Amino acid sequence: MKESINLYLADDHQIVIDGLSLLLKNEKNICIIGSATNGLTAYNDIVSLKPDIALIDLRMPQKEGMEIIKELFHKTETRFIILSMHLERRLLLDAINYNVYAYLLKNVGQKELLETIYKVANNEKVINKSRLLKTEQKTFLSPREMDVLKLILAGNTSSQIAEKLYLSQFTVGTHRKNLMKKAGVVNLPQLIHWAEEIGLS
Repeated sequence: MKESINLYLADDHQIVIDGLSLLLKNEKNICIIGSATNGLTAYNDIVSLKPDIALIDLRMPQKEGMEIIKELFHKTETRFIILSMHLERRLLLDAINYNVYAYLLKNVGQKELLETIYKVANNEKVINKSRLLKTEQKTFLSPREMDVLKLILAGNTSSQIAEKLYLSQFTVGTHRKNLMKKAGVVNLPQLIHWAEEIGLS
């Protein structure tokens, strides 16, 4: 491991960056070389500054964190640690597929954060696979939810689904909401994309 770890911080909230800076300021082996509150600046900085590690949020304006990671895949030696409020199966799968070294939730403690940074600097991946299993459990769909989802993927409207399954439109709407909640998405295109990603389409 290098004697000094050059770290870059990217989060859409300045207060998060300030808090992380405070947590890390006494670590003599960690040097924060830059930060950004939007994804476009973060992308350009990472390309030019070439930090050893980039601690990056997923939800940022102008360019999202995972978009940055995907675009820099195989183009940079910077190792990425995701720090996010979101824990969804598709995001964890993306993180694994695009060589992210760690995936932390924003309620992480200082000790775990520091341990993760040092492990990543030492070329260790610390994505918790048990979290992926937990998210898989959360995305278990009931037989009726599967019926509704298949009809959604086939392009049926709520009224058409209600007619085909002999349900009320209110019940179909409830199933739609439950599907989106389990998938961790907020609209129909995202639900369809999620279904495609996990092989349900």
